[in-house]
Amino acid sequence: MTIEIKQEPKVANIIAIKAKPKRQEQLSKLLNRKSGATILQIQSAFGWQPHTARAALSTLRKAETAIERSDTDKGSVYRIVSKA
Repeated sequence: MTIEIKQEPKVANIIAIKAKPKRQEQLSKLLNRKSGATILQIQSAFGWQPHTARAALSTLRKAETAIERSDTDKGSVYRIVSKA
């Protein structure tokens, strides 16, 4: 004999869970800063190798995101250029 017990979820106990931002969104936020981001900063933020950081920039470019590269004493700095 099987007894089924149906329990209704308590609305008060349900917690809204925010979705974790995707890597592309996090990278875009990093590149939208006024100071931009170097490859080293992207590497340390995500734990990536240099070729992976460059590939992520290429992926954004393929998605028609305008990325500006400028040379500084820290190395190349990448920024998303606003279209305004």
